[in-house]
Amino acid sequence: MITNTQAGGSSSNSLLAVIDRHYAKLENFLNGVSALAIFCVMLLGVTQVFGRKFFNMPVPGYIDFIEQSMVIFAFFGIAYCQRLGGHVRMDLFMAKLHGRPLYFFEALATLIGLVVITILIETSWLHFMRAFELGDSTIDIELPIWPAKLVIPLAFCVLWVRFALQFVGFIRMFMYPSAKVIAVPVIEDVIDQARNEIEDALGEEAAKEAKFDEAYRKKGKE
Repeated sequence: MITNTQAGGSSSNSLLAVIDRHYAKLENFLNGVSALAIFCVMLLGVTQVFGRKFFNMPVPGYIDFIEQSMVIFAFFGIAYCQRLGGHVRMDLFMAKLHGRPLYFFEALATLIGLVVITILIETSWLHFMRAFELGDSTIDIELPIWPAKLVIPLAFCVLWVRFALQFVGFIRMFMYPSAKVIAVPVIEDVIDQARNEIEDALGEEAAKEAKFDEAYRKKGKE
C-alpha cells in the first residue's frame, strides 16, 4: 500500500481546494529548492574530489558547507512529502478501514502530528535563538550556524499548515464520506499503484490499456 493525493489537481472551487491548490505551489517551490541544494552538494563533492586528487587543492570549508546544506534538503521537502503521503507510515490497520472510521483515525493521527510539530517548532526556534545570540559558528571556516537552524522552524511551520489543511480535509470527509477527496492523501491498493506508475512512465493511454487481475481488488475489499 502507498498513499497518494488527489488535491493538487482538483477542479473543485471550494475554499479548501483553492487554499490547498495555492499552498501546494509554495511546497513545490521549497521542494525545488531542496532538489537544487542536493544538486549543488553533488557539484561541490565532485569539485572536492577532483581538486584534491589532481591539484592538491581541496575546497576550503567543504565539511562546513555540507553540514549547512544538509538542513535545506532534509527539511524543505517535508511538507511536499506529507502532501503526497510519502512519509513512512503503517497501513496494516488503516488499509482495512473504509468510510467514516478511516477518516476518523486519519484525522486523529493528523491531529497528533499537528501537536508534535507545534512542540518541535517552539523547541527548534529556541535552538535558533540561542545560536543567533551566542554567535555560534562552524569549526573550520566559522560559518554562522543560525541560518541553518532558522530553516528548521520555518520548514516546520510550512508542515504545520499542511497538517492543518489535512486535518480539516479529514474532518470534512468524516462528515461527508461521499464528497470529493480534497487536501488529503488516500490509500491506494496494488492495482491503483501499478496503474499510476505506468501512467507516470508511459502515459495515460498505456495505463488504460494495462490489464490487471480485478479479482485481487475484490478480494482485498472483503
